[in-house]
Amino acid sequence: MLRQFVSSFTGRLMTLLLGLIVLLALFFPVTTSTERAWWPPLVLALASAGGWWGWQRLVNYWTKHPGHHRTWAVGLWGVLLVVQLLIALTCVAAPRADLALVHQQALALINGHTTWGPYFHTYPNNVTLTLLLAGLLKIGRELFGTATGVFLNLVQFGWLDLGLAIMAHHLRRHNPVTANLFVVLATTCIPLYTYGLTTYSDIWVLPVGLIVLVTSQRLRQATTWGRWLVAALTLSLTLTGAILLKANLVVFALAVLLWLWILPATRRFGRTGVTLLLGLCLLGGNVGVHAGQRAAGFHPATAATLPVTSWIAMSWNPDYSGTYNRADAQAVIHQPTAAGKRRVARQQFRTAIHLIQKTRRLLATGTFDGFNSNSAFMRLPNWVRNQSPRLRWLLANWAQISYLTLLEVTLVAGLRQWHARRWSAGFLLGSLMTLGLAAFHVIFWETAERYALPLLPLFLTGAAVGLTTPAWQWQFHWPHTWWRRGGVSLIVLVALLQLGLLSTTPINQTVRVVSQNEGRYYQPHFVTLASQQTVTQAFTAPVAFNQLKIDPGHTHLGRLTIRRHGRIIWRSAKTTRLNRCRLPQQPAGHYQLTVTNTQAKPLRLHQAQTTAPLIPGSPAHHLTLRFFVLRPHTAPFISPGVARWLFGSLAVLALLLIWWP
Repeated sequence: MLRQFVSSFTGRLMTLLLGLIVLLALFFPVTTSTERAWWPPLVLALASAGGWWGWQRLVNYWTKHPGHHRTWAVGLWGVLLVVQLLIALTCVAAPRADLALVHQQALALINGHTTWGPYFHTYPNNVTLTLLLAGLLKIGRELFGTATGVFLNLVQFGWLDLGLAIMAHHLRRHNPVTANLFVVLATTCIPLYTYGLTTYSDIWVLPVGLIVLVTSQRLRQATTWGRWLVAALTLSLTLTGAILLKANLVVFALAVLLWLWILPATRRFGRTGVTLLLGLCLLGGNVGVHAGQRAAGFHPATAATLPVTSWIAMSWNPDYSGTYNRADAQAVIHQPTAAGKRRVARQQFRTAIHLIQKTRRLLATGTFDGFNSNSAFMRLPNWVRNQSPRLRWLLANWAQISYLTLLEVTLVAGLRQWHARRWSAGFLLGSLMTLGLAAFHVIFWETAERYALPLLPLFLTGAAVGLTTPAWQWQFHWPHTWWRRGGVSLIVLVALLQLGLLSTTPINQTVRVVSQNEGRYYQPHFVTLASQQTVTQAFTAPVAFNQLKIDPGHTHLGRLTIRRHGRIIWRSAKTTRLNRCRLPQQPAGHYQLTVTNTQAKPLRLHQAQTTAPLIPGSPAHHLTLRFFVLRPHTAPFISPGVARWLFGSLAVLALLLIWWP
């Protein structure tokens, strides 16, 4: 009776959460510097409904033509791999902030330097990731002679594909249509590409949910001790590795154990054995990782570590919607003792938790902050860089529509099971994992969009199963009466009009030609210029530019000079603000930027030092100024002429689909 109550409560709570997320994603997606021009809710709703209808038509076609499932599978995997390969070879992100510090320390380790910077004593959670990255970079150096960004891209996409392949194989055993649809949904999922280019812990825990879902199901279905042991070991080792890389995924382990104990047992001692095995793996993993950290020269400093209470206090700060904020963190970091850190953290506690705000931050945005995780690129096609504002706008809204479709299909699957009062084992496990991670970050911990990324594969799986399981499907039926079709036509035309007005409204757009943002976050390097003293920074502009920002965030005064091939091509006024300096548009090429202190007092500018290049064309082991080279302009996303042609065509196509017999 208790098991039935827990199962029913979990399924219903998950269904309600899905309904809340759909409303937040439709009306209140997070507005950031990248995703600042969301399509109107009516457009998002109709586009997600159209996507749902399109996937369902594809499922119906595959169901009626079952003889070519294998051919479709090969073709779909081929498309996915080709797209990933093109992206991996042409787009190499420049690591920033935490990513840059982890990358720099990993390179130092493989070069024989075992001195760890103060960042890792404050945030020891990234030490395990650093050791993993050092191992990968060492392999890349031995195989290819250099630890290139392309190599890391290929490794990360390969790891992601392993999780996708495991789930697709599992689904294919039950229904080939479900497996093929899962691959299609993954191929059209934007965050899987943005985070495949991001060398951080997010990509390494992204496929964990898929592996856990499959191995947990195999565990309960095992008919021999050998199969049970393989599934139990795979499950335990996967969860252990995920927790060691990202501690918040301990909720996945708790979800699996709760799931095993609330469902009827299929093997004697099976649940107890998994519980003990997982505990032993976690214990052994912690011991092994700490030994590896000591061997690499890292020794934790308790007095420097940011205490747990500080993270909880930041999460309860309504001014930042529960996100990490540097002001609160710095106030704690500056305390010299562990006791002092805990005292200041307790003083930062707010009484207003703002759970809806934090839920919106965590779960309402389909990009999962993927565009902001890669704000600069060492390698990027010039046409992409030139069109980056328009591409980000299109891809962000595409990601939001896709996310809404996944949520809506999964929501209907939950409602169907709620109505039938029968909950599938897979839906319950996914629900426990989702509820656990959401509760952890919404109630207890700091919140950010990327923390919900491990849930994305669960939504992909839920949507693929929901669209191909007859008991979970909700078929679209076009209205047959003329007045209903007329009403639908009017709604579609209004939505297209809204989208057209948004697309042709001029907005401020900025192309980041060169972005060197290192030098403030745990990079205590400065250059101090006396009066009339200069510092020169070389850079390569891959596309045209017309604005410079030196040490953004500070209102320094001085003079800027731009040289090309040793010849002065532009010079600012004697006293100008260095953080917003416009100049005539310059073409792509190699330049030398000189900053001159024209004031009587010293000028102190941030610099960054790294064992890897920070900008295209810059050498490693070199101090680099913190600066931006930009091309800002005000323009609509789509010109009025293109808009008339595009939205007119969409209107005609929509009306044909609605009125076609």
